Amino acid sequence: VGRSMAAQDEPALIWQDREIRFDVVPSSLALLNGEKEIDSINSVEDTKGNNGESGSLTITNLRLIWRAQKSARTNLSVGYNCVLNISIKSASSRLRGDTQALYVMTKYAGTKFEFIFTNLVRGSPRLFTTVHARAPPPACCECSRR
Repeated sequence: VGRSMAAQDEPALIWQDREIRFDVVPSSLALLNGEKEIDSINSVEDTKGNNGESGSLTITNLRLIWRAQKSARTNLSVGYNCVLNISIKSASSRLRGDTQALYVMTKYAGTKFEFIFTNLVRGSPRLFTTVHARAPPPACCECSRR
């Protein structure tokens, strides 16, 4: 039932802001009571994990959610409490070629993950501005995540 970095024996009450989960059942991506969608951007590629596959990125007050366009089971949820750093750098996308992309450095359960998101709509800064405006600055992050 999807891959999670969480211990399977622990009750998962509210995990959305504290965990990274991959390829979960689509119902696990539903917004919680109190979770607010800030923006949803179509035509976003998960360039590192699913290069060449278009999807959508939903930005909420708790996490980033990426869903592949072709398969609902190809998805990821990144809680903001796992985010160490967000930056904009060059990336190589199968769908866009060399372009600017959003790099999200994270750490969860002792493992570091790097996510790279590329906006497939040329000339649109929306991906960068929305995520930068919402994501917590590294100064407010817990030291144990570094």
